[in-house]
Amino acid sequence: MSPEPNADQLIQTAHAHAASDDPLDLLDAVLTVTRELSGRADAAVDEVVRQVRDAGYSWTVIGERLGVSRQAARQRYAERVEQTPPTVGLIRGRDLDSALTAALEAAQAEGLAEAGTEHLLYGLLTDGVAAATLERLGATRDKVREASRRLFDYPATPTSSAHPVFSAEAHAALTAAEQLATERTQTCAPVLTTTPQLLAVIATSPGSRGRRVLNDLKRLLHCYINVPRTASGRRSRRGHSGKKQSDRCSFCGRPRSETRPLVAGPDVWICADCVTLCGEILTRSVDARPAP
Repeated sequence: MSPEPNADQLIQTAHAHAASDDPLDLLDAVLTVTRELSGRADAAVDEVVRQVRDAGYSWTVIGERLGVSRQAARQRYAERVEQTPPTVGLIRGRDLDSALTAALEAAQAEGLAEAGTEHLLYGLLTDGVAAATLERLGATRDKVREASRRLFDYPATPTSSAHPVFSAEAHAALTAAEQLATERTQTCAPVLTTTPQLLAVIATSPGSRGRRVLNDLKRLLHCYINVPRTASGRRSRRGHSGKKQSDRCSFCGRPRSETRPLVAGPDVWICADCVTLCGEILTRSVDARPAP
């Protein structure tokens, strides 16, 4: 069994993946490295807990081994390790299905075994509201591909000829997008997950590979997304006029927060929730059109 990497080794690995010598880029990179390690560790624990449950052990016994109560063990692992029926009414929009297909095809063209969030970003440029948003910001498929190859250590020769699967980070992004769609949908109504929700998750996920690509593309994220002041004292970006950016969404009026960043337009601001709602409205209007 290989020894666990120490802090210095993790930082060295992050340096190799950082987009530049900027300490903030290093922070993004080390967040990605540690998240990937943590994700693999969590997956290993989940799998063994699943095996223990399949062997017939109770949550009380599992909780004792984990050093937590029966209730805490069940709350933490039950949904992840037990077979549960899919959420009723949870569906993916046609634009999101097309984006996921394009993401897997992009990873396969690179000869990769996994498609990451940078490939999801590539797929989002296929069609829909997210594609229009990214194109408005100057992002293109070629630019996303070039930035990905520059930022990440893709192999010189293909490592896999099989169909790729989504990475743990990409799966987490999709799950978060579905959760965002669920929060914006009335109870008992079908939950439609579309590309705007996935773009909102990727664009506001510090350290993710997709976010790092956005940062690299002419620093689009820092130019168009209002980042709140951080613990390190870094201030939010300001508009070109030098005036402080608006603190509220121009559509719903809710204030900016760490969980509700604002996207800039010409003298107007919009939050991720309103972007999602706009996508749903546009989708419904398109679906309501009579067939030619």
